[in-house]
Amino acid sequence: MGAFFTNIQLSTSGIDKSDITEKVINFIIKLNTQAGFIKVEDENEADKSVIISPAHGLAWISIYDEDTEDLNIKKLNKIAAYLSKEFKTSALSILVNDSDTVYVGLINNGTLKDKLSNRSKNIDFNKSKASVWSNILASNYSFDDIKIAWQNKSVFVEDFLNRFAKLINLDSSKLLTGYEYLNKEKLTKEIKLNFAKKDKKATELGLTKFRMLASVGIVDVKSGEKETYEWIVTNQGDASTGLDIVIAGECITNDLLIPELVKVGVFRNENTYSSQFIETVSTKGEKIFYAKFDDFIIPNGYKTNYPMTTKESKRYGMIQYERGVYFNITFIGGKEGTGEFTVYFSPLVNRQKGGDNSTSIKGTIEDWRNKNAL
Repeated sequence: MGAFFTNIQLSTSGIDKSDITEKVINFIIKLNTQAGFIKVEDENEADKSVIISPAHGLAWISIYDEDTEDLNIKKLNKIAAYLSKEFKTSALSILVNDSDTVYVGLINNGTLKDKLSNRSKNIDFNKSKASVWSNILASNYSFDDIKIAWQNKSVFVEDFLNRFAKLINLDSSKLLTGYEYLNKEKLTKEIKLNFAKKDKKATELGLTKFRMLASVGIVDVKSGEKETYEWIVTNQGDASTGLDIVIAGECITNDLLIPELVKVGVFRNENTYSSQFIETVSTKGEKIFYAKFDDFIIPNGYKTNYPMTTKESKRYGMIQYERGVYFNITFIGGKEGTGEFTVYFSPLVNRQKGGDNSTSIKGTIEDWRNKNAL
């Protein structure tokens, strides 16, 4: 798998370097304040973060904005333009997509002057404005050296950026990373700023409400044998106590499957609970299997406001799995045959509107293909 990252490189050529890092920090705080954020110390309260990394000798200052990691070039260029205009200097906006696509935007005094990109096709250097690149190139290098760097690259565009970094007198490690990669490392000389949405409203969750995260499509259990399969749900409402599981459908009425045992747990908790299924009849007179956990504690859910920032999206992804409720259901194979069945998961506090379900097929992959053929 290739690399995905973005960064902004702010040139400090011709700028008083005595307190330039502090000025860049203050300006980034100002930009985010204008965008509706407030600076916070605790990253757990943040909706986005920015890492600032001054280069040795302060020839460049690198900015890694978490919000640009969605690879939105317009957003990336906009931030670079603000920085370039504020400090009356040049800035580079760097984007790499899957190690085979690169974008290098050159912005001067807030205006995009030129760009090198193979996003739609190979870089056409004939359309480039060679003269505008001279301001950022180190002594004894010219735009022809940029061309040579591109022509000598291997399959990965990082090879080009590695050579390009030398041409602009920048440590290549600053150019070949983005917020996501850098954030996994131990930060030493870098400065990390955390921001939270200023007017973020607390979301009321409401009653416990399940949403399916993972389900089983095919159950292939031979007659008389046992197999265990896993379903996962997450909660989008308040915490509550108690849940039940109902299994119904043609596999049950035709004795193709016999649900025997269900084990229930929460991923972040080591405790598991087990229950035998009970055969009973629904209000419609259909044969079903039923299991109930009166004392099982369903964790508090998490519901975000849309649109989500990158950090919110990651946090939501982690939370819904950390608090996910898993069900390991053991089936005994009954009569030979193919059919469907549905598993219903419901919180006792909100059985009518808070449940979710999943329909599966007993059989092989060929049976599934035949049944779902268009």
